[in-house]
Amino acid sequence: MRKEKQSPADTEVYVTQLMTPEWANFFGNVHGGAVLSLVDNTSYVCAARFSGEICVTASVDRVEFHQPIHVKELLNLVARIIYVGRSSMEVEIKVYAEDIPTGAVRHTNTCHVTMVALKDGKPTSVPPLVCRTREEKAAYIQAKLRRTTNRAQQLQTEDFLKSLDQMTDEELDKMMVEK
Repeated sequence: MRKEKQSPADTEVYVTQLMTPEWANFFGNVHGGAVLSLVDNTSYVCAARFSGEICVTASVDRVEFHQPIHVKELLNLVARIIYVGRSSMEVEIKVYAEDIPTGAVRHTNTCHVTMVALKDGKPTSVPPLVCRTREEKAAYIQAKLRRTTNRAQQLQTEDFLKSLDQMTDEELDKMMVEK
């Protein structure tokens, strides 16, 4: 039974996957795309449990690969909802690699994924998120700032693309060398 008022801690989802040779890239490390697939699936589970609805990925914010992940390690993903809008949720996923023989754990990735809840194929409202701790409040505010910054950048890009047809090649060349 879904809780009516959930905090980010209440929304946590844990996924563990053994990194076997089929996950490897040409360097023998785990392929970044394979990690992103696990991140996306884990985001879905977290968002769908929280909202009680089918969810889709709207965007993946900056993905940071701090360290390589090696074949034979356990990959542990910890996901939690850190921000909600009307129909969207930002899921923070922290990825850790665990060396099984030694038990050593390394933080390898941090990702922020925006998921949108759908009902009958259309965005639908999601429950509110209740932030109780300073850490939860700080994460919520940071997510809200990311959302505002990303929207401003999106509008700036749209404005640029609208004006592109009126720009000369010289103007474009000048823009390319400006710092």
